[in-house]
Amino acid sequence: MKSIILAGGFGTRLREVVKDLPKPMALIAGKPFLEHQIDYLRDQGLNDITLCVHYKSDNIKSYFGDGGRFGVNLTYSQEEVPLGTGGAIKLAQKYIDDTFFVLNGDSYSDVNLSDFNEFHNTHKGLASMVLTRSDNVKEYGSVMLTGDKITDFLEKSGSPSGLVNRGIYLFNPEIFKQIPEGKKVSLENELFPNLARQGDLYGQVHDGYFMDIGRPETYERFRQDFLKKLQTTDNRTVREAMKILDLNRTDLLLITCPDGKLQGVLNDNIIRRYLINGGDVDENVSKAMVKHLEKIGRTSYSDEENFNILLSGTRHLPILDDNGRIADIRFHNEEIEVQKLPVVRGKVPLRISFAGGGTDIPYFFEKYGGVVISTTIDKYCHLTAARRADSKLVIESDMLENELVLDTKDLKYDGNFDLVKAVFNVVKPNFGVDLYLHNDVPPRRGLGSSASLAVLVTQALGELQGRRFDDESLAETAYRVEVDELNIRGGKQDQYVAVFGGFNWMEFVNGDKKIMHPLRLKDSTIDELKSHLTLCYTGSQHYSSEQHKSQEKSFQEDEAQVTRKLQSLKDVATGIKENLLSATPNFERIGELLHESWERKRELSPHVTNEKIDRLYDLGIKSGIFGGKLLGSGGGGYLLFFHPPKKKNQLVKMLASEGGEILDFNFEQRGSRVWPVES
Repeated sequence: MKSIILAGGFGTRLREVVKDLPKPMALIAGKPFLEHQIDYLRDQGLNDITLCVHYKSDNIKSYFGDGGRFGVNLTYSQEEVPLGTGGAIKLAQKYIDDTFFVLNGDSYSDVNLSDFNEFHNTHKGLASMVLTRSDNVKEYGSVMLTGDKITDFLEKSGSPSGLVNRGIYLFNPEIFKQIPEGKKVSLENELFPNLARQGDLYGQVHDGYFMDIGRPETYERFRQDFLKKLQTTDNRTVREAMKILDLNRTDLLLITCPDGKLQGVLNDNIIRRYLINGGDVDENVSKAMVKHLEKIGRTSYSDEENFNILLSGTRHLPILDDNGRIADIRFHNEEIEVQKLPVVRGKVPLRISFAGGGTDIPYFFEKYGGVVISTTIDKYCHLTAARRADSKLVIESDMLENELVLDTKDLKYDGNFDLVKAVFNVVKPNFGVDLYLHNDVPPRRGLGSSASLAVLVTQALGELQGRRFDDESLAETAYRVEVDELNIRGGKQDQYVAVFGGFNWMEFVNGDKKIMHPLRLKDSTIDELKSHLTLCYTGSQHYSSEQHKSQEKSFQEDEAQVTRKLQSLKDVATGIKENLLSATPNFERIGELLHESWERKRELSPHVTNEKIDRLYDLGIKSGIFGGKLLGSGGGGYLLFFHPPKKKNQLVKMLASEGGEILDFNFEQRGSRVWPVES
């Protein structure tokens, strides 16, 4: 089962005790209070814990990380604004899939959670609550119980004794329907009274230990109670001391005489050395304990003096009062080095491939060489990536109705954002990420969006890892993600175009060698080229992998014929490049070359086009276009028309009458880029 700890409160009443720390990080015998709660859950077999955090959450995340060193798996649910106890639970819904425990972040109890779960299952209510008898209901408010059903809550006044809420709950997942999303909701003041009125709330009375550390006096009481767990008297045997260490799950036992003065210390290592040297477990602890303590703190010392002693080479530092009695204990790892988790943002342009597509496939260019001429446009994939302290991958995208919550340690390909998962599996970050994705243009439209996304996520993860890919390795890694990790057939141009940006001439030489030649076009040439272009969505998506499979099959069946056609596509690309670089480009000739490429592409595969695409192209010819090209590998997506500028209005009207969608764009000279976000 999963559990939630509500650890987002401000702890206003504890400020004089914990100063600049969030309340759950208040130190109790050298450990944050929250660590005691996590130990409590872990010891009862609850290892999957979500921490609802808000105030100074970086302190909590920096100390606990993913929970591995505490024997649990931690997930963080971050409140950007305070949502109350009920709103915090609603926000954590994405991490919960079944009945779950909830603990208040300032209460400690010794309730047997297995028994409590059995109680909850027996009554089959939406929620159950652990109650305790108290002589101070004026502070907490009292709970009215009829049988096992909670019927009402009374304000913090009236009778001095009664039943109070212990801060331990069990909820069925249907509870989320009762909590509005994105609003501040209180469990105590809103949700629980509503459930009581519905008859859906049950209470189990428990008379064991309970402490709320929300006030300085109760915090001090709990601290003293826990210090007592670390102590035993010097009349114990070594065997008994070992049982106490095991029972309390502590790494230290302080041996005192009857008047409370410290006599020595024991831990597992000290006992181990004692036994190796022939010691008897039934001897008095005085035989095994370390008696002469070199490092002792004093209440009369300043915090800085005690901490300097702690840093001088001891794992534990007992703090004694003027009478030699134990006043506190400091641990070496209690100081929290707060680390801000990095956030990066980025965008990567989509591309238009003018000619040469199909010659950048390895089975062809490794034998015959390939060339592609392309450019990037001002339509982008956008990303914000925030490093998490846990191992969760949370994807929020304009292509998803709800957030997708995954674990980076177990990413399976199921057709849902497999490309993002593959990047994680290849780059292998040792942390989780909140990933926010947005596309200016929907995918599967022939603009290279999948390659652009692979590039952008790869680059962002590198930044979050503290390393930067050079352009070549970034493009190659993104390509390998698709080809090697996902076994997607495809050309090699898209990833490189996305990384480098601008107008490029790419050569693919025998032996998998790639040469990028940025094309330094005159501004007038770029402007004139743009005036000749119109992009229209054909209304159907394209699936590049299927097109590549079809072309590869044709290549295997008749290599000579397919090679001749692909060689002609290389000639078209060369002709377009030479025209664009000339002092006086012949734009009509560029259009004719695109038309020639259109004919060759149709001959390569019957799946490149369809009836609607052919109709749009033929109507374009009748409207006066010189030529055109289906972007991507064909089958759907965007159709690029190359026309005289004065024919644009006529063309656009015709396309609109046929249901075509025009995409306005400009050229983009820069490639993928990622930058840090200051928070």
